[in-house]
Amino acid sequence: MLVLDRAHFQHMTGQDAGLQREVAALFRGQVAGWEAALAGGQDWRAAVHTLKGSARGIGLLRLAAACEAAEAEGEAGLAGVAAALSEALAALDQFAADAA
Repeated sequence: MLVLDRAHFQHMTGQDAGLQREVAALFRGQVAGWEAALAGGQDWRAAVHTLKGSARGIGLLRLAAACEAAEAEGEAGLAGVAAALSEALAALDQFAADAA
């Protein structure tokens, strides 16, 4: 499964490089809150659900799948979400570097 479906991300942003940077920055801006919730916050389920939707929206498929698994597995799935989030951020960084 792809970490980042670049074609989906490009489609959802109308292939607009400026919009892609903005979307990636918005996603990154929410990471600290998600990470805090994943570290054992009481609202981890809400964070995982929100993260899943955000990930799907921009083509971060592996992250969305990890979130879906955590919703089914419970807290045991949070380590997978954290690992997939790290991969997703690296993929977004690589996408930005390739677009530059």
